Amino acid sequence: MKRAFYILFIIFCFQQTQGQDIQEVLAKVSHTAEHNPQEKIYLHLDKFSYTAGETIWFKAYATIGIQNLFSNLSNLGYVELIDPSGRVFSSQKIPLINGIGIGDISLIDTLTAGSYRLRAYTNWMRNYDDSYFYDRTIQISNGRADNIQTETAVSYAEKEDIYTISLKSLSGVPLSKIPVRYELIKDGESVSRKRTNTNEEGILKIEVDKKHQGALIKLRFENLEKMTVNKIIRPAPAVAKNSVQLLAEGGKILAGNLNNIAVKSINPQGLGVKSKVLIKSPTDTLAFIETNELGMGSSYIFVGDNMPISATATFDDGTTQDVILPEIVSEGYSIIVNTKNKQRIVSQINVSNQYMDQKELYFVVHHLGQVYFVSKQKASKNELVFNVDRAKLPTGVITISILNSQFEPVVERVVFNYQEGDNLPLAISLDKANYKTRDRVQVNIEAGTNQDSIRLSALSASVLNLSKIKDDYQGAPNILSALLLSTDLKGFIENPGYYFKDDKVKEHELDQLMLTQGWRNIDWDSIGLQTKPKFEAEKGIKLAGYTKKLGRKAAEPNAKVQLISTKNFMDFLDTTSNEEGYFDFGYLLFPDSIKFLVSARTQKDKRNIDIIMDTKSSAPVLANRNAPLEINDVNSRFLEQIRQSKQFFAQLEQGGLMEKSIVIEEVVVTATAQKKVADNSSNLNGPGNADQVITAEELSTCPTLEMCLAGRLMGVTWQGGAPYNTRGNVPMQVVLDGMFIEPEEISMINVMDIESIEVLRNVNYTAIYGMNGGNGLLILTSKTGASAMRSFVPRGILTIQPQGISATKTFYKPQYDVDDAVKLSRDLRTTIHWEPGLVSDNKGKTKFDFFTSDEGGKYLILLEGIDLSGRIGRKLIEFEVK
Repeated sequence: MKRAFYILFIIFCFQQTQGQDIQEVLAKVSHTAEHNPQEKIYLHLDKFSYTAGETIWFKAYATIGIQNLFSNLSNLGYVELIDPSGRVFSSQKIPLINGIGIGDISLIDTLTAGSYRLRAYTNWMRNYDDSYFYDRTIQISNGRADNIQTETAVSYAEKEDIYTISLKSLSGVPLSKIPVRYELIKDGESVSRKRTNTNEEGILKIEVDKKHQGALIKLRFENLEKMTVNKIIRPAPAVAKNSVQLLAEGGKILAGNLNNIAVKSINPQGLGVKSKVLIKSPTDTLAFIETNELGMGSSYIFVGDNMPISATATFDDGTTQDVILPEIVSEGYSIIVNTKNKQRIVSQINVSNQYMDQKELYFVVHHLGQVYFVSKQKASKNELVFNVDRAKLPTGVITISILNSQFEPVVERVVFNYQEGDNLPLAISLDKANYKTRDRVQVNIEAGTNQDSIRLSALSASVLNLSKIKDDYQGAPNILSALLLSTDLKGFIENPGYYFKDDKVKEHELDQLMLTQGWRNIDWDSIGLQTKPKFEAEKGIKLAGYTKKLGRKAAEPNAKVQLISTKNFMDFLDTTSNEEGYFDFGYLLFPDSIKFLVSARTQKDKRNIDIIMDTKSSAPVLANRNAPLEINDVNSRFLEQIRQSKQFFAQLEQGGLMEKSIVIEEVVVTATAQKKVADNSSNLNGPGNADQVITAEELSTCPTLEMCLAGRLMGVTWQGGAPYNTRGNVPMQVVLDGMFIEPEEISMINVMDIESIEVLRNVNYTAIYGMNGGNGLLILTSKTGASAMRSFVPRGILTIQPQGISATKTFYKPQYDVDDAVKLSRDLRTTIHWEPGLVSDNKGKTKFDFFTSDEGGKYLILLEGIDLSGRIGRKLIEFEVK
């Protein structure tokens, strides 16, 4: 509230001193920001890498704007796991209650080992660049159905790239002289398919033509257990050398002025690499820049008018290369921002002589149009200095925009502002100083300080055995880097956790990142334009569609539409389509895998109507912005973790907590006995639970269903081609493959397509159908589940199975102090504990407990969360188990 009041106060003061034109611009900017709220999402994971058979446990935090208040904009979130080939491997919908959601993803035994992407977003976030989705690359190995490790090397020839791939079992036995099929996939399409064989050492060579450079290589072969294994080999970099980019602060070098030049140096994989860059004129050295371990550095440089300059980079391996300089202009503006001052951000605007026209320049500090500070000066000299008090700005990525007298941005610079008071203080204390194996650990947490008026916060914690973690957990993405950096910066951010390491914010390194990274900004050209967002903020699952005149594109207005759950036919919703035929049932919440019937009737109560449901597509899978983290040979790199997990899985299987890994290969069925009832029968009582069953064999000699069934069905007569129940002489309901159809339409079905017919007349069988079963039912099942539909399209009714809310599992938590609890003979957990639902009370207190495993060493507690004021907190502590 204080921050909002301050913004209004600044705008009010500004109105008293500035002209109407700037006020109109600010009003439009404010309106744009208000109607385009920035929604963000972050997933706290239980750990950093995984193997097949494990579960990814996550908690979702959804926030709004730079203040990171819990979002009430969207009530649904989408979480997707994308496999190494770019295919969505798992897709989930999770409910977001006041910005909080939890879920899990099971990693099946048959997944392909490799670099996966875990992506999360809301429907509203799709209105903007998918670069701002939560998108994290994680490594997933497979020692269950795969059991193969690879080693990949690439050499470059004139016309092709040569991949040398070694195939070995996890124990190191080469796969000698085995046939291997491989396929090249580029831009989602297969461009080449071939076969080859490994040699005695289990090595195969694949030549990739330069025209297919950048293609994925998909391998398919049998392991030593004769199980089929799939491998994905990522393409090698097109250029096998380091590269350096020079970037001018503000975009351009203004001749005749002091400028700031930033350096970004990367290796062929796109990761930062150290370099030394020398910038010189024919007569003098202008700058010498040495980059940090992430390949970033900067230096001030003075470039005279018409001064020829050059730049050379030298790398640690002794190689050198010439570097292209940013554009040098003699007219225009440049900016130098001093972020070293703890109290103020000071900006120097350089103005060329041609633009010293005494017109106003406006200094606007904002975040996506949410303005925090505005001041102005006349362009009366070469150097203008603006400054703003840091305390008046929120923590996060802030944009400085310099507008000319026409209110057009002439130069911009992004900065990271940090206010220590914006962090959520978190304290963790343990109940004992020393712990042993299978010992109970009590963790006490305190959020906030005594000076805080509100101390409620949502938190999540994971506990890991560090001896089993090979990842750099300090540099991994975390809640701070995700909500303060990744949601506002474009492109790949290497080791994002590095900038918030050891409870400290690396402000100097963050400024280097700002100088070398693209960022999210408002589109000044669209300010004031009224545009309707393409994707709405979802409050639930919307089932919507259109009613059309039968066989035509024209709308069927004012149709009565009903949504019926197949789990309970007494559970239904009614609505009416509008003049355009559009209808929806509002926002719903239902579990996944639920089928619904959608039925419609015209105003004359006829079913001569088509129902077209809206199909909502998921966000397209585009290039991975974290591609430098994608690697080959994941099983080889995580071999020790695979071996540890296999031992743990064996204990879980022995304790009945995990099913044994079984991979079913191709099965050829040569003969089968005729079954009484089709397995795919839609009978809600279960296949065969009926008063009478007619099989395909009994129907084989009849030209039509009516002729076959007349006289054969007990208690059923035929009138006008429709079946009637002799109890009351009423027409029976006909169900074809789970869809309700009109009784008289049974004559349109090809008798040869039917596998079984079940008669339901007894109340024991019809009760489950509710009002639809009052007159009895005929359940028809086609031989293929679809063949009958080729000759018949039901009218006015449709079966749908929309994606619902994903069910969640319970994290296994051993209880070694309870006698009758399930216990493992050997406890070899990696994720010792996962606690996603922590909430601090009015005093900021909360707690949880867990048991250590049978393995000693260092354990890590990783705690993250947000309070009701939008303050973000993260705390890590280590403790010893002996």
